[in-house]
Amino acid sequence: MTIPIAREGTKMTEKRGIQDSVLDELKRNLEVLRLFAIIDHLDDAIEQASKLEQGYVSFIAGLMQKQVLAKHESSAQRRIRNAGFPVIKTFEQFDWQFQKGLNVQMVKDLMNLHFIEQARPVLMLGCPGTGKSHLSIAYGMLAATSGYSVKYMPISKLLTTLYGTLADGTTDKLVSQLAKPDLLILDDLRSIPTKPEYASLLFDLVEARHNKRSTIVSSNLSVKLWGKVLGNASLTASLVDRLMQRAHVINIRNGRSYRSDGPESPPQQDRPDGIDEPNEPT
Repeated sequence: MTIPIAREGTKMTEKRGIQDSVLDELKRNLEVLRLFAIIDHLDDAIEQASKLEQGYVSFIAGLMQKQVLAKHESSAQRRIRNAGFPVIKTFEQFDWQFQKGLNVQMVKDLMNLHFIEQARPVLMLGCPGTGKSHLSIAYGMLAATSGYSVKYMPISKLLTTLYGTLADGTTDKLVSQLAKPDLLILDDLRSIPTKPEYASLLFDLVEARHNKRSTIVSSNLSVKLWGKVLGNASLTASLVDRLMQRAHVINIRNGRSYRSDGPESPPQQDRPDGIDEPNEPT
């Protein structure tokens, strides 16, 4: 597209004035339509089109592509905010060499996010500070930027929140809300003061998402000890059964703590060993 330029004197001034007026009106209309990315790139795009004698279709297509990319970025940032991550963690920030007991290939294979499409759970097991939360959040970040809805909650907060709903009868409403995200991250199941209702409340949530939505659960405890934390060994066994049926299991064996260990520190000895093999079930 060639942007006509008057050659001299009054004609040039008049023509520029008309062009500026049309351009101002165009920007006002774009603002009404909230096409702000096009507004931001319009002047440069016109200048570039004039230099390259770009066709009208290519000119418009280029501007629309800027708007689409901006919309995708805005949507991704909104999904990240809605997820409620306590910090931003990505796979690019993860030290792949630090944890010798980590099945790196499995972690990277899951980065295709097929487990979300297949509504399969992921269990992250390992000692405190071994990177479980980092990996869980990194999967959440990747999912959010890939178009999936994500919700992050520490399990301790989840359980106390669910327990609080028993008083006003809103438990089913909250479980229904938490059943909706494409990916729910339940982080850090550990030794906490328990209530007899915890196992039932968590089971109801896991059951609501079973084979429908994907859930990541991280824990520094062997699954054999989950019953003590949740207060009902029998119901917890049913909960674990639901999770393990189709779960990918990432077990960070003999993991060192990122929080307290340096690269030369020896492995911790007290690892969770409720899962004998870190590989996923067939």
